[in-house]
Amino acid sequence: MAREATARLYDVDEDSVVFKKLNQTEKYDQGVITFRARKGKLIDLDKLHESVWASRLAHSTRSGLVSLDVVVIGEAIQTRDGMRLKVSGCESEFVLVEGPSEEQAKAFAQLAEAAADQRQAVRLTGRVDNYKGRWPSLYSKPIAKPRRLLVTSFEKVE
Repeated sequence: MAREATARLYDVDEDSVVFKKLNQTEKYDQGVITFRARKGKLIDLDKLHESVWASRLAHSTRSGLVSLDVVVIGEAIQTRDGMRLKVSGCESEFVLVEGPSEEQAKAFAQLAEAAADQRQAVRLTGRVDNYKGRWPSLYSKPIAKPRRLLVTSFEKVE
């Protein structure tokens, strides 16, 4: 049911929606939900936020969200205020920040170097900052704009 709803609402390929249970306990457990947009389409994080808010997850459940990781294609731009990613195909932007791990710090430094002199087209993987918590408190908080993205990896797009 969730697979069809996600595919219908967000221009997501139905066969790309996968839930993988981590099997850490025999009861309810953490899992990873993975999906990708249809070719030429984008997933709007505001709409995703609104639809979860409208679902039963927004009410009294004991579940929550550990992280929201995204893969974005766009242009990395070095500004006076720091690094930004302008998403290809829309007006959305992310503020890029260094992640806490050594590997993430290295990826951020390499990205900053690549974008220092010019706009750099990249395929970037990152974690949406401060987007975690238990329902419904997670969805009662206002969404920070522009969103901050902790850089975990990137590759140049030619």
